[in-house]
Amino acid sequence: PAQSPAAASAPAPAAPAGRARDNEIDWVEIERNNEQARAAMGAPSTPAPAGDGLLERAFSADTQLLFAVDGCVPEVVNGRVAMFGFFTAALTEIFTGKSFTTQLAYNLSHGVSFTIASLVIAGTLAPMIMADPKETPYEGTGFARWRPEPRAKAGRQYLCDPRAIDTTGLPGRDTPLGRVGFGATAETWNGRAAMVGLMLTFLIEGATHHGIFRG
Repeated sequence: PAQSPAAASAPAPAAPAGRARDNEIDWVEIERNNEQARAAMGAPSTPAPAGDGLLERAFSADTQLLFAVDGCVPEVVNGRVAMFGFFTAALTEIFTGKSFTTQLAYNLSHGVSFTIASLVIAGTLAPMIMADPKETPYEGTGFARWRPEPRAKAGRQYLCDPRAIDTTGLPGRDTPLGRVGFGATAETWNGRAAMVGLMLTFLIEGATHHGIFRG
């Protein structure tokens, strides 16, 4: 039957605002997506598939966890360079009288610092390249080889991290404050001490205008 002119010209009801405007199917889909997101967050961490492009690799999760400012590699490399630099600079000043500042200026202008840093970076990444899966089970490929560790960042403890070394058979003793001796964090603290020592040495030499060990 034909509709009356009044019914045909009646305006359509306004769509409700807010949550009511989404129909039941939309909310089912939203809830399904939320469930999948919650399941993914609670699942064990797995390496994301690496892209083929340079940009995808540069911004991958593994690259950020390894080489970002708060990543694994920068602190390890800085600590090792600082320990090597402090030890060799102290010996050089004792035997030749050249201050830390004089040695640093020479090393920077003659490429010595760059060479040392390059060798330390190569040595730091070597364990991930040379790792034997039979001796050290790991996940990931290339430079991004890691072992699952709940206490590590993102649950990944990369093989270049000194804390990934098993120190069970090395000299040391477990105490309530942690392991004393050859512990998993010994190199980290030694590197931090060396970095602080270098900075204090440069500040003191700048204030006194002479070296510390042979002033």
